[in-house]
Amino acid sequence: MQTEKITIDNSGAGMSEALEAAERFASALNLGHKDQFHLRLLAEETLGMVRAIVGGFSAVFWLEWQNSIFRWENRGTCALHLEAKADVNYPRRQELLSVSTQGRNTAPRGIMEKVRELVEAGLYGMDEILKLQAECGGTALNYGLLGTMDMGMSQVLYSWSMQKYKDGVASSRDTDNPLAAEAWDELEKSIVANIADEVRVGVTKGSVELVIIKKLPLGR
Repeated sequence: MQTEKITIDNSGAGMSEALEAAERFASALNLGHKDQFHLRLLAEETLGMVRAIVGGFSAVFWLEWQNSIFRWENRGTCALHLEAKADVNYPRRQELLSVSTQGRNTAPRGIMEKVRELVEAGLYGMDEILKLQAECGGTALNYGLLGTMDMGMSQVLYSWSMQKYKDGVASSRDTDNPLAAEAWDELEKSIVANIADEVRVGVTKGSVELVIIKKLPLGR
């Protein structure tokens, strides 16, 4: 089961349609009230992240359902998808950042801020991804890119996993490093980290895709 694919952008176009699609999707699955609410929250968080992206940005949004492989289980997996073309170079991003009203160029805070940073990096191509990795990776003191994986020569050139990020933060939280405690605190306060079972950002040579995964029971 899959919804129609809806084009949205960071000016707000298509967002009401995307939320309506999420609500119809949850209703069609006969989800309980709490699960419907959680699904809408994940959609709202995704669309809020889109609004925060610097510069002109559009993407395709849809939801997809897959039943459990075990027929006797009345549950399955819902995936929220966001896919965009990667066609803006790094100098253009720096130009957009310099004229943005927020003027932001600081380390991301919170899960969806990290997701936004990785989506933006993917939009500007592999040069930007590698630059972000060089700035944020390679040191145990920085938690911005925990969860990233270089996929080598496969179709997915670069990916980020929230669960891998959580594991990395959890393994460091007992240290004296205040950044580890701060990262764990962000996870505990994050709506997405507490509701979603997984968040993935994948970058290919021509596109970037965000997938938020939520396991749900049916008919509750």
